[in-house]
Amino acid sequence: MNPIVNLFLIKIEVIMKNIKIISSLLLLLVGLPLASQAQTTEFFTPEVTLYVLSGMVVLVAMIVLGVAYTVYTMLGTLMENEEKKKAEAEGREYVPSPSMFTQMIRNWTNAVPLEEEKSIELDHEYDGIRELDNHLPPWWLALFYGSIVFGAVYLFGYHVADWWPLQEEEYQIAEAKAAEALAVNVAQGNVIDENSVEYNSDPTFLEQGKKVYDASCSACHRIDAGGVNGLGPNLADAYWIHGGTIGEIFKTITYGVPANGMAAWEKSLTSEQRSQVTSYIYSLYGSNPPDAREAQGTLVERAGADAVQIEADSVGGGDSLLSQPADSSSIQ
Repeated sequence: MNPIVNLFLIKIEVIMKNIKIISSLLLLLVGLPLASQAQTTEFFTPEVTLYVLSGMVVLVAMIVLGVAYTVYTMLGTLMENEEKKKAEAEGREYVPSPSMFTQMIRNWTNAVPLEEEKSIELDHEYDGIRELDNHLPPWWLALFYGSIVFGAVYLFGYHVADWWPLQEEEYQIAEAKAAEALAVNVAQGNVIDENSVEYNSDPTFLEQGKKVYDASCSACHRIDAGGVNGLGPNLADAYWIHGGTIGEIFKTITYGVPANGMAAWEKSLTSEQRSQVTSYIYSLYGSNPPDAREAQGTLVERAGADAVQIEADSVGGGDSLLSQPADSSSIQ
């Protein structure tokens, strides 16, 4: 058998072995999501289908690239052998041509080989150092001119033709989309806010609220909601600084009172969690914790379903949140 053909077959065999290993790994990765979907009613979900197809595309691409590289190297070997035979027939020394990679590097760097540096030598020498007339490499020039073109297009597109929005406009657009999405979700009952929140007296719901309170609120308001001097006010009395309706309580928890040290929990807690902790604190009225802080803010009295705020003589500085309904099940 021709040694060139033999070498070609050996390389193909090596590639196929590597492809088998890679294929096994890809099949394993593809099999993981399939196994996770085995118990579902829909086996091939869109995500799994995309995952499988992506794996197959990668596998086929690797096979094609491997075979193409092998064919390229074999063709190079054949051409090199032909050049050697031709050089022997002409009685001259064979000088191998640079590889494609080496030639590409030369083209992109515009580097002059050491043996040809005499051709770019300038008539200038100092302390044994000769100056060469090297040009800027093409890759550097391409980046330089490309940045100029990019800058011109950017300037014209953003500041002249208004093709694309500026940062402030992008922010306003994003805010408008978010507000629209929030309004749709609120209308569908998917999001709870200060306008839609309702008091929930369900024991399980309140227990979840207590868990949130213990983890997030007790440090400043005490575990029994009696308040901590210098930190959080008493949450078990009828006096409130920032409103005592269920919506106002939810709003204070959501947005906080930064000026008084009350943290905003909008990003830390979900709307459901904030609703739970609101109802829990709302249910603490009348618990009379020992050594509680003095009353602060405005007295909130509730009649039926509505909360009526009455100015009290006590004046305080804190961020009291809640009060308790006379008939808590009717408060919304």
